[in-house]
Amino acid sequence: MKKVLYLGLVMVLCFSMIGCSNSNAFKVGETEFSNEEVDKVKSILTATQSYTDANYLAQFKESKDNDDKIKQEVISYMIDNEVVYQQAQKEKIKVTDDEVNQKYSQIEKMLDTNQEYKKLLDDAGVDEDYLKETIKKDLAVQKYRENFEQDLKVTDKEVEKYYKEHKDDFKEESVEAYHILVSTLDDNNKTVDDSKKEELKSKAESLLKEIRNGGDFEKIAKENSDDKSSGKKGGYLGYFTKDSKNAQFTKEAFKLEKGQVSSVFETPFGYEIVKVTNKKTEQKSLEDSREEIVNRILADKYLDQVNSLREKSDVQRF
Repeated sequence: MKKVLYLGLVMVLCFSMIGCSNSNAFKVGETEFSNEEVDKVKSILTATQSYTDANYLAQFKESKDNDDKIKQEVISYMIDNEVVYQQAQKEKIKVTDDEVNQKYSQIEKMLDTNQEYKKLLDDAGVDEDYLKETIKKDLAVQKYRENFEQDLKVTDKEVEKYYKEHKDDFKEESVEAYHILVSTLDDNNKTVDDSKKEELKSKAESLLKEIRNGGDFEKIAKENSDDKSSGKKGGYLGYFTKDSKNAQFTKEAFKLEKGQVSSVFETPFGYEIVKVTNKKTEQKSLEDSREEIVNRILADKYLDQVNSLREKSDVQRF
């Protein structure tokens, strides 16, 4: 699980904080991290699940034991990130202000369409300066990884061996589906207020009730879906794989059996209803899988490097 955590979030903004003034959770070298910082990171990672394929935090039910497990996973992630950052500093990896500002602008746009996420950051006390300093740190970690992987060569033999040993991993599942979207974005592509969202959710629930009572899904989609492209085709999306659409959307779609209709669920675009009409699984060829295999091998080698750096670092958990 730790491996998934690190890889799933390495390209998402890292919220490991610098310095501490509260009771400490852990220390890497001379840099200390407080329990309050760990709690902030846990909240941020939970909020950003829709931007990753890593929905593992949601797998834990609410209980103190599971809360402690999540906290330890987050601490492990923060430790790994910090040991890499400190190595990046030793290697004098630089991040420019322009790079930081560009990433910050991207995040600002994302926040404009996700008020819940924005509120979580505001409640955590993450202001612009704080966010930019964290972005700078995260970009240094990403650059270190890129530099490390550029120096590696993955051979054809390694790729072939990996494919043979993990052949089942390259069976690609896809579903054929229709959907209805009740958008929660306004004309400026920003999330509407809570009151309006409740109205829109009620509308989606009414449409679902109509479908459950025997209403024609395609007809209802044509008349009501805010996804006009698919709506004019009765909500038809064709076949798609798990990684081809928003993670929240595919998570719900792939739960369904052939012929089933989902409950109303929310994505960053609005409230969704999905109907799955077919499912199929196909074995991907070695050539079609080659790029993914190379990336997996590079990722494994990078994680070995992270483990090596951690073992050489002065890491203390309190």
